Amino acid sequence: MLVVDDDRMQLRAIERVLRDQHDVELTLADNAIDAMIAVGAIKPDLIVMDIIMPGLDGIEACRRIKSNAETRDVQVVLASAMLTPELERAARQAGAKRAIAKPIDLAELLGSTVATPSILEERAQVTTIRGANLLVEMLAAAGVEIVFGLPGGAISPVHDALLDSDLRVVTTRHEAGAMFAAAGYAHTTGKLAVVAVTSGPGALNAMTGLASAWCDGLPVLLLVGEVPRPAQGKGVLQDGSAYGLNLVEMARHITKLAAELPRASALPHVLRRAISTALSGRPGPVMLTLPLDVTTAQVARPRPGGVVATSTAIDTDLLDEVGTLLREAQRPLVLAGSGMRRHGAPALLREVAEQLTCPVATTPKGKGVFPESHPLALGVFGLGGHRSSKRYLDSGVDVVLAIGTSLGDLATDGFSPQLQARHALIHVDIDARQIGKSYAPTHSIVASAVEFLAALAGRLGGEATLRLRALHSGIERHVLESSAHPDRIAAHDALVELQAALPHDTIYTVDSGEHFLFAVHYLETMLPDAFLVMTGLGSMGQSIGAAIGAQLAHPGRRVAAICGDGCFAMNAFEIATAVAEQLPIRVFVFNDERLSMVENGHQTVYGRRPAYPTTPLDVCTVARGLGATVLRVDGIGQIARSRALLAETPGPVVIDVRLDPAITLPRLDRVTAMAPGGTTKPAPVK
Repeated sequence: MLVVDDDRMQLRAIERVLRDQHDVELTLADNAIDAMIAVGAIKPDLIVMDIIMPGLDGIEACRRIKSNAETRDVQVVLASAMLTPELERAARQAGAKRAIAKPIDLAELLGSTVATPSILEERAQVTTIRGANLLVEMLAAAGVEIVFGLPGGAISPVHDALLDSDLRVVTTRHEAGAMFAAAGYAHTTGKLAVVAVTSGPGALNAMTGLASAWCDGLPVLLLVGEVPRPAQGKGVLQDGSAYGLNLVEMARHITKLAAELPRASALPHVLRRAISTALSGRPGPVMLTLPLDVTTAQVARPRPGGVVATSTAIDTDLLDEVGTLLREAQRPLVLAGSGMRRHGAPALLREVAEQLTCPVATTPKGKGVFPESHPLALGVFGLGGHRSSKRYLDSGVDVVLAIGTSLGDLATDGFSPQLQARHALIHVDIDARQIGKSYAPTHSIVASAVEFLAALAGRLGGEATLRLRALHSGIERHVLESSAHPDRIAAHDALVELQAALPHDTIYTVDSGEHFLFAVHYLETMLPDAFLVMTGLGSMGQSIGAAIGAQLAHPGRRVAAICGDGCFAMNAFEIATAVAEQLPIRVFVFNDERLSMVENGHQTVYGRRPAYPTTPLDVCTVARGLGATVLRVDGIGQIARSRALLAETPGPVVIDVRLDPAITLPRLDRVTAMAPGGTTKPAPVK
């Protein structure tokens, strides 16, 4: 029931009268504008509204409510202390069920079958459902197929409701693993991924994964159980409410939306909003905390309606100008980021590049959105990037089109000044906050990659440019020596072998560390969804969880995680999740027995090397103890000879790849490069 009256004393009196009426959930508003907003949010059964109010009066508000397809079924009773036949007639013409005189007799209004028969009949016919069950039903209706997470007391109603559904529940060994698995699922599909964890440490353990999804723009819904509202602030164990840990406030800075369910009736409406928020615009994570008394309460199924959608209008004159700049440029470049992965954008990028005969480089995170075998492919620019892309930029570019990238440090080779092209830097991103934060674009376009490229391709009209450009002869990679040690293998040799031993459409999930540089540099990627990295936050240990999520999303494809021994030590127990779920992921642990990226970076910046060993760690013993098949590789040819094992083993296989740590790729001193007036001298090849 929604009561609207500009007399706040009247509202307080009504609230006192209905305080003990447990079958009436009361919402109050002191003006018609707020009331109309509340109507859309809570869909009340009955509105009792004063006719005479400043601004928007009750009759006009009623007319708007009844003319809206979303709210026309809501029953409205208008009231006035000066009710006249004319006012009563106007009220009925506006669609009100009744017009009554004030003061309002609430008992008569709610209890009289003569007064409101249709309202009472409707309430009697409404079937209720436990809040947790309604939540699970709505997730299934939204296309969710899997829920990741760990059980616990505060989230138990949701896990209980999942027992009655067809949704697959994947119980990970840690909440961070659940978040990374969900992120991998969302990354490779673009669909909403859902995680359900308990309050307190459950939510806090998930925060790193939540921040990772925020930095990488991944649609993940984190559902957090919470202590009952009446118990909040009383010192209850794991109280995450505003009176305890205040989890919602913690999450506000790393989510698109963070909220606690305020009451049971709000559950379906807040959930719809959360799902729409996660998927709209630049995708991102959302978090809802679910008090136990909300998820266990009986809730009426809502009458949902309306679709939340975003659209972009690109200025046609600006498109024409961009098309002209790219056509007339002598040394243009397209820099494509991870925002290019879905909705047909990779195919449109190829079409536009071929029409313009324009070379294309990708960011490390965008690797694969343009096939690396294509004659126009320069490879990766940025951390772990290729010599071909760097040489092209160092020779000077006059127009750069950066699309689907935030132009951060890893994507720009430490903020290379070469990207600030001589004539134009055109930056296209669906998130306006990413534009202008690191470079000064001459043309800034807020749009999705597919919308922009489709519009640009239409402007180009299919005409290929006639001028000749000196195109390179393929992606140029650093040539490194093989290991001279009989019990070690160089990282680049291992990558070449493992890619040859795996199917061509394998999805690679790559962790954070020295192995990341090698994977970016030496894997040859042809498919836009075949290379999955989460560099926005750069959290160690995410590749195994991501591989689990990617394998669940693509059961017909091979998924291989490439991680370091330090990363493996952080999240190895998710191997047990893969064993329990019978997922045939392949985990290649690039094991050099140290935190190499940190040691090498310290050496580059400070000129001396600290020791950060990861020993003692027997990768094979740990993985075998978790139920996986294991393999140790310490020389060239061993991965190739294990092709049958990699192809035929039904569950996870963990491969301990014993690396030679002395063989490294050249690197920039990124600390110096990011400082004012810094230089970017690469370290020598070893």
